[in-house]
Amino acid sequence: MTRGRLLVALATVACGVACGKGSTAPAPATSPKVQVLQDGGATSASGEARAPVDPRTEDLWTRAIDGDSDDLARLTRQVGVEELIEGFGAAPRRLTVLRALAFADDFTALPFLARAAGGAPDDEASAALASISSLAAEPRRATDVEEALEIRDGCALLLATAKDMTRPPQRRALVIGALRLLADRGWVEAAQVPTDLDAR
Repeated sequence: MTRGRLLVALATVACGVACGKGSTAPAPATSPKVQVLQDGGATSASGEARAPVDPRTEDLWTRAIDGDSDDLARLTRQVGVEELIEGFGAAPRRLTVLRALAFADDFTALPFLARAAGGAPDDEASAALASISSLAAEPRRATDVEEALEIRDGCALLLATAKDMTRPPQRRALVIGALRLLADRGWVEAAQVPTDLDAR
């Protein structure tokens, strides 16, 4: 084979390889993060399966949004404190979450409720404080000691709000009322609870 023919042959082979690569379908630039499964569940990009939506749980949420204390209690028993707090991100459920936590079996949600009492809009703060007061009014339980860290943090947050003179007096008065119930349980020093709003 002459040098000219050899160069032509090599060029032909190189073109064939390049063309073959180009015929392959390009990979998508991004892959979907979640894939819906046939049973209503989903998988993340890592392949981790997510639980399918339970129609019964969704029904409980729907009932509790406009329902009474029985509906709120049933929702709390069904989903638990952790899932309730996760549901707080959905605007239609925010008040429902705060109200439902009054029916929790422990005080693990106290810091969450205390933050809502200090920083949320008035209606949400009032709902959070009502739930705190409801929990604090219950008889003491043997499991209370297991939530000692949450109780300490929650009480500290409430005290900070109660002592903040820039807060509206009505909000502070509700916080002080909740703190006095917690003081009755021995979780807050009564001397630390502000008295400047007491009737004179």
